[in-house]
Amino acid sequence: MNNDFLYARFPEDLFPPLQEDGSSYYSMVVDGHESCSRSNVIITGLCRNIIDILPQTAARLRRTADLFKEAKILIYENDSNDGTSEALKKEFSNDNRVILKQETTGHKMYGKTRDLERPMYLGKLRQRCNDWIKDINKFFSVDYVIIIDLDLDGGWSYDGIFNSFGYSDWSAMTANGFEYKEKKIESEQGVEYLEYERLFFDTFAYKKYGSWEVLDSEETNRLKFDRGEEPFKVYSNFNGVGIYKYEDMIDCTFGAHQNPDGTVINEWSFMHNQMIKNGCDIYLNPSLITLYSPTEYSNLG
Repeated sequence: MNNDFLYARFPEDLFPPLQEDGSSYYSMVVDGHESCSRSNVIITGLCRNIIDILPQTAARLRRTADLFKEAKILIYENDSNDGTSEALKKEFSNDNRVILKQETTGHKMYGKTRDLERPMYLGKLRQRCNDWIKDINKFFSVDYVIIIDLDLDGGWSYDGIFNSFGYSDWSAMTANGFEYKEKKIESEQGVEYLEYERLFFDTFAYKKYGSWEVLDSEETNRLKFDRGEEPFKVYSNFNGVGIYKYEDMIDCTFGAHQNPDGTVINEWSFMHNQMIKNGCDIYLNPSLITLYSPTEYSNLG
């Protein structure tokens, strides 16, 4: 744990809030810090074959837990074949905040796809976590559940978590996930050069407020929300981090289904649909930034 400070860092300065909204943004960060200090949370996530970023992920989880009054960390690892399983046991052997669940199911590992089979499988894993969280709540009173993708190369913003807790009257705050891709540009003189294009990552889970339409991936990739903008209502979103009020989500179930037109509602939209029907408000917070691409802090040591 000696390197936790280095491994846990997030490049907050790379994403300054919009100037006109800066004072409001920082005010919410301060208010959120106070709210977090009064709250009990469970931080949870699935993982498989994350050995390359395990030191960073572990440090980020501990840093996140430290933001709150009390926290438990529930990790569900299955079917890793790269040393992750053994490394997790070693990493958290002396951390009484961590509850480690591990299984070998023999199930294949999916790539990035919108086929029905993948969200059906992931929904079952996430539902198992929900069931364990209910059991934990019997001896540890849970105010919020924070679900995190544990394979985030660049990590997640702690200031973004504080900012989210600065607001009230929400059932879920979800993230603004970025991925940076190389893009070839050709000048008028015919010279090619590379630049990095920022893409909105989680196009599968994102649903605009008022519609369950499955959106075109390339079009949704071009969405751009900047730190400091106000959170806005959506029907569904995830993007690597979701913060949920325990009582508003714990009895909703993860699953998936295929629409008559062949499009698929993934596990997040499936669960969020139930929350919306129950009268809950789900938000995307532009300030809750997650990075699916590595940063200078991602591969230390």
